[in-house]
Amino acid sequence: MKKLLIVLCSLWMGTVLAAAPQQVAATYSLSKQGQQIGTVTENFKQTEVRYQLESVTSAIGVYALFMKGKIRLISSGEVTDHGLRPLHFEHHRAADPAKTVQADFDWEKMNLTHSFDGKTESVALEPGSQDRISLQYQFMFAPPVKEDIRLFMTTGKKLNLYHYKLAGEEKITTPAGQFQTIHLIKQRTGDEDGTEIWLAKKRHFFPVRIIVEEHNGGKMEQNLTSLTFEGE
Repeated sequence: MKKLLIVLCSLWMGTVLAAAPQQVAATYSLSKQGQQIGTVTENFKQTEVRYQLESVTSAIGVYALFMKGKIRLISSGEVTDHGLRPLHFEHHRAADPAKTVQADFDWEKMNLTHSFDGKTESVALEPGSQDRISLQYQFMFAPPVKEDIRLFMTTGKKLNLYHYKLAGEEKITTPAGQFQTIHLIKQRTGDEDGTEIWLAKKRHFFPVRIIVEEHNGGKMEQNLTSLTFEGE
């Protein structure tokens, strides 16, 4: 089974992009059911061997009354020949510090430790595993090359195997401009959300649109509004 998982991860990784930018600054509009409810600001920085990534979600308008404080996702780790290898992940809700979630990756012992709700749980760490935010940036280093992509991602509470399908190429328009994209789809199953991601081919396969179909029937959409690369 372990050998099979290693093969699946290698099929996803493909060829590493040597030209992945050293720094990325991106902003998105965040909508629910077609109504804008917030903004997302992301900053990524890498050196030859390390990376740091932060994503901050802020509510706007009347929605700020219900979604108090900001949501911060933080990922840090190593830059390897296969792209990003997370070492630590955090999910913070400013309005409720007790809900902070963390994940620590021990690649030497192949162990993943989740910390949430005042408890700690450890599970086996699968090859190529990512966290909720590093996954999106991993495509800059290892663009999708197969029609079926299977990968492990932790939410900070649980490590799950996700199955994406390559739906083809599409030209889409966001507030940041028009992009020729690769479209990936993860179907909604059971109580899991469905996800669609559009990666800009000529912009280091950076995500320019993300749609999440929630298991309760809601739909969240994230559209790129600005994007800056440094050190290309």
